[in-house]
Amino acid sequence: MTINQNRIPYRSEVIVIGSGFAGLTAAIECKIQGGQVIVLEKMKAIGGNSIISDGGIAAPNTPEQELIGIKDSAKLMFEDMMKSAEGLSDPEITRIICEKASETYQWSKDVLGIKYMSRIDIFGGHQVPRCYTPDPFSGSTIILKTREKCEALGIKILCGVSVLSFIQDENKRVIGLNVDSNYSLDPDHKKELQQIYASKGIIVASGGYAADVAFRKQVHSDIDDEIQTTNKRFTSAEVLQACMDINAKTANLDLIQWMPWTTNDEIGYGRGGLFGDYIVSSYGILIDSKTGQRFINEQANRKELAEMILQVKDVVGIADERSVLASGWDLNSALQKGIIKKHESISDLADMYKIPEDQLIETLDHYNQMVISKKDEQFNKPIEDWMSSLNAPFYSMRINPKTHYSLGGVVTNVDTQVLDQQGQILQGLYAVGEVTGLTHGANRLGSCSVTECLVMGRIAGQKVLES
Repeated sequence: MTINQNRIPYRSEVIVIGSGFAGLTAAIECKIQGGQVIVLEKMKAIGGNSIISDGGIAAPNTPEQELIGIKDSAKLMFEDMMKSAEGLSDPEITRIICEKASETYQWSKDVLGIKYMSRIDIFGGHQVPRCYTPDPFSGSTIILKTREKCEALGIKILCGVSVLSFIQDENKRVIGLNVDSNYSLDPDHKKELQQIYASKGIIVASGGYAADVAFRKQVHSDIDDEIQTTNKRFTSAEVLQACMDINAKTANLDLIQWMPWTTNDEIGYGRGGLFGDYIVSSYGILIDSKTGQRFINEQANRKELAEMILQVKDVVGIADERSVLASGWDLNSALQKGIIKKHESISDLADMYKIPEDQLIETLDHYNQMVISKKDEQFNKPIEDWMSSLNAPFYSMRINPKTHYSLGGVVTNVDTQVLDQQGQILQGLYAVGEVTGLTHGANRLGSCSVTECLVMGRIAGQKVLES
C-alpha cells in the first residue's frame, strides 16, 4: 500500500530505495521470503522511468518460442549481451541474468499476473526474436501489477521520501539512511529530516542519471544541455552519489546509451519512438535525407545506430502501410499530431524532407530487390520472413537520438552486494537495476533491462535476508 510520508516508520529489516521494476521486485521477493520491508520513493507517485518504458522483457528458450519454431538458449542470449557489452560488463552477472531470464519471465506471469501480447519481437543485437511486450503495451502494466502484489503482501511504499545520505556503524556497515520525508521538486521546499534504520540491509534501486544534466556533465562532458532525453525530468543521481560518498566502487560512469529511434518533434520517447523501434527497425529503412541513401543495418544494436545517426544528422525513418498493419501498432495519435507523416507517393515523401527523388527511388528499388533475394549485400541486415518490399503509401518520421539509459553505476557482485573501492563488500548495501554499472557494458540490448531488473531484484530480495 502507498502511504503518506508522515507515517514513516523508524526502522525495518529491509529498506528498498526506488519503486521501479527492480525496487518493487526486490521488495516483493523479500516479503515472500519472510522479510519485513518498506519501499522509499522520492516522488509523489511510484514507478520512476519504469512506468514510461514499453515494459518489454527478453527471455530465451520459452514455450512461446518453441511453439513457432524459434531455437534459442540462455547461451545464445549471453553471447548477444556480451558482444554488445564490448568487454565492459561482468560476465558472471550477465550469465545469471540470461540463465534465470526464462524462469523469471514465467514468474512475472504466475506471481505478478502480467499478461503479454501474442507476439515475439526482435531488436537490434539479438540473434533471434525473444522479446515480449506486456498487454496493455506499457511499463505501467508491470508497475500496476507489482503495486497490486505489494498491496496484497502488505508492503508499505512511502512516497515523497528522498535519500540524503547513508548511515554506517563503527565497522562501516550500512545501517540506515538520512532522508527528507517531505521531498518536492521545488528546491526551496521545507525539508523534514529523519533517520530510518535497517537491521538486515538496504537495497538501492534508484535508477539512472540520463536526465541529470549536472551529474552527466561531470562524467560525460560531450553531452550538452540541449540534448533531449527519454527520461522523466526527475531522473537524477543523488542516491548514486550517496553511494560514492561512502566509498562505493563505480564503473562505466561515462557511458550513456542513446535511444536511436526517437524524434525531436515530440518530448521524451513518445509515440514516435514506438514507430521507430518497433516498425522502422524491423520492417523499414533509415535514409540520409541529404543523399537519399541507406547508411546502416537498421537491425544494428542501439550504440551502433545512435552513433551513426548522430554522425549523419539528417535522418528519416521510412516504412509503408503494409508494414504498419503487420506490426499491429496504432499510430493514429502520432499521425494526428504530425509526428509521423503519411505519403501517397515517393514524390510526396521526397518533397517533405528535400530528399533527392531519383536517388530515393533507386534506394527503395534496391532495398525491395534485397528483400526478395533475402540478402543485404550493403549492410548485412538479416532479412526475416516477415519483412516485405516497401511500396506507397509510405510512413515517415525524422529520427533524432536522445539520452535514454545510464550504463554506468555502482559495482556489485553476483549476489547484488555493493563493493567498495578496494573490491570488498560494503556490508548491508545492495544494488539492482540501472543504478549498477557492470551489466550492459558499452550498450544495452532492447528489453534486457526489464529482465535484469526482475532477475537481480529477486536475487537482492533473497540475499538481503541472509545477512
